[in-house]
Amino acid sequence: MLWKKQKRIEDMVLKHLEKVEECLGHYQEALSAYLDGNIDKAEEFALATHASEGQADDVRREVEAALIGGALLASSRRDTLEVIEQVDKLANAGEGTLDYLLLQQVNIPEDVKPFIRDIAATTATIATEVNLAMRSLFEDMNATTEHTKQIEIKESEVDRVERNAVKTIFKMDLDLAWKLQLYGLIEELVEISDRAEDLSDRIDMVVAQRRL
Repeated sequence: MLWKKQKRIEDMVLKHLEKVEECLGHYQEALSAYLDGNIDKAEEFALATHASEGQADDVRREVEAALIGGALLASSRRDTLEVIEQVDKLANAGEGTLDYLLLQQVNIPEDVKPFIRDIAATTATIATEVNLAMRSLFEDMNATTEHTKQIEIKESEVDRVERNAVKTIFKMDLDLAWKLQLYGLIEELVEISDRAEDLSDRIDMVVAQRRL
C-alpha cells in the first residue's frame, strides 16, 4: 500500500514537472517573439504560459492534498513538498518576466538583445537539467548530482552575462528611467536560473539524506 502511494505521488510530481517544462517552453517562445518584434505572437505565447502555469498549480495542489492526507512518511512528505514548491517557482518566474515585459512594453535596444538571448538560451539548458535531475531523483539517484552540478555551472554563466548586460546598459546613452527599466528586465530574466539553483541545492540535500 505504501509503495502504491509512493508511486502515485511520484507520478503527480512528474506531471507537475511536465507542466512547468511546458510553461517554460511557452515562455521561451514568447520572449523570442518579443525580441523579434512580433508583439502579438509574444502575447499569444504569454497566454499559453499563464495557462500552463495555472495547470501546474492545480497539480501541485493535488500533490499537497495527498501529502497532507498522509501519503508517504513524514520526512518524505517534507522533502517532496519543498522540492515541488521550488520547481513551481520556475514557472512563476517565467510568468513574472513576461508580465514585466508585456505590461510595460519594454523598448529593448539592439545592443542589449544579444545579452537577453544568451540568458534565455542558457536558461533553456538549465530547464533541461532540472528535468533530468528531478527524474533521476526517482529513477536513478546516483545520476542526480551530475545534473545539479550542471545547473550550478549554467547559473554561474547566467550571472556572468547578467553582469555584462548591466555594465553595457549603464554605459549607454539612455535616460536613467529607461536604464532602470532595462535593469529591472535583466533582474527578472535571471530569476529562473536563480530559482533553479535553489532547487538544485534542495535536491542535493534530499539525495544526501537518502544516502544516510
